[in-house]
Amino acid sequence: MISIDDIHLKIKQRDYQEADSLIKKAITEEPDNADLYYLRGLLRSYQNKLSASIEDLKNSLRLEPKHTDAAVCLSIILNDIGHYDEAKRMFEQANQSVFLKQTGDDAQVDHKFAIKHFELGDLYFRHRRFDAAIEEYNKAILLDPSNTETRVKRAKAFAKKGFLTRAIQDLQQLKVERPQNTMVGVQLGLLHYSQGNLLDAQIEWEAVLEKDPVNREAIAYLELIKKLD
Repeated sequence: MISIDDIHLKIKQRDYQEADSLIKKAITEEPDNADLYYLRGLLRSYQNKLSASIEDLKNSLRLEPKHTDAAVCLSIILNDIGHYDEAKRMFEQANQSVFLKQTGDDAQVDHKFAIKHFELGDLYFRHRRFDAAIEEYNKAILLDPSNTETRVKRAKAFAKKGFLTRAIQDLQQLKVERPQNTMVGVQLGLLHYSQGNLLDAQIEWEAVLEKDPVNREAIAYLELIKKLD
């Protein structure tokens, strides 16, 4: 019997022809194995055969509706081709099982869903749908609280909605928790700058440079303030 691990290895090695041959043989032996259709869908996505990839991933989910990898892969492809509503429905259908268990029961699965929620949050943010963006960032934070970027992005979404005090409070709390993370200080400086608080912005960016003397963003923003003097 052909091993799933062998197929994974061939895909990782980019030996797509051999991987395709192994999957074809394995499907003949196990026509109802959802993992095989997922792997072929993944393979075809790498080959940019998106229609065939979508068909295989849907077949995987038909055989195993809670196949996490297939759901995540399919929603990413649907997002990439502009089918945003279908992507969101597909993802959240598979996502139901994640929120029924305690966070941390399966860190790998939690991480995958956190990434997807983060991507959806960014998509909503780009389209100025800030409430939906905040909702997705909240889900990502619940699944992966360690990701600093998600919390910074949520603060930016709060600021875009006009909730500047909430955004600043969130970032100040994050700075206390992760004092060495320069991303937080850069964003705090930008929020102060947006309110005309140039001194506070300067303090934040100078603090960033104390930790990271070559931080390009902080250097550029401080130069901007100097030109305004």
